[in-house]
Amino acid sequence: MKRNNIGGVDTAIRAVLGSVAMVWAAGLADAFPFLAVGIALVATVILATAVAGVCPFYSVLGIDTRPSVGTRRTEADSGLAHQLR
Repeated sequence: MKRNNIGGVDTAIRAVLGSVAMVWAAGLADAFPFLAVGIALVATVILATAVAGVCPFYSVLGIDTRPSVGTRRTEADSGLAHQLR
């Protein structure tokens, strides 16, 4: 099992961008069906990484956007990320 490497802010940004992309793909479905399928696939990957909390690309690059162990987390910081996972 992979270790989580996506922090709360990163999760929230991915959730918003993935949702907007999915709505955009649905809007383009009639006029440009192949483009809409491509955008929907990208949006699905973005949403899946937000829900799972793991980004394979971050793992390859060694990036971890979670807060450090020494930093204090407030209730507001962890609230949104907890709701999305």
